[in-house]
Amino acid sequence: MAARGSTKALSVKQEERISRAYGGERSPSSGGAATDRGDVRQATVRQEGQLIECKHTGTFDRPARSISVKLDDFEKIADEAWSEGRDPALALSLYAPASVLADSGGFVDLVVRLVRDDVVSG
Repeated sequence: MAARGSTKALSVKQEERISRAYGGERSPSSGGAATDRGDVRQATVRQEGQLIECKHTGTFDRPARSISVKLDDFEKIADEAWSEGRDPALALSLYAPASVLADSGGFVDLVVRLVRDDVVSG
């Protein structure tokens, strides 16, 4: 069990928030096992849904103002998602209680997706 307020504990809380928000399931290994990639799986009626990788920064004693995201991070989750027939998503969370974007718990939660996954072709 991660120590309360630690980066690991805050990351687990983020995975739980994202799982609830998207009606998904948090991966027991937190995406750490080769057979259990990604952090949250969300299914929809029209397709397998999303494989969401969660990334968190900031702690109660050190709030964050930025988060680093590399193309490699998104390419990795995309390859894993596509291998399962899912759409990739990257959930970013910053503990920034002073931000106007923060929720009541002090977190700013953002999701990065490919535009083509959101565009309805017709």
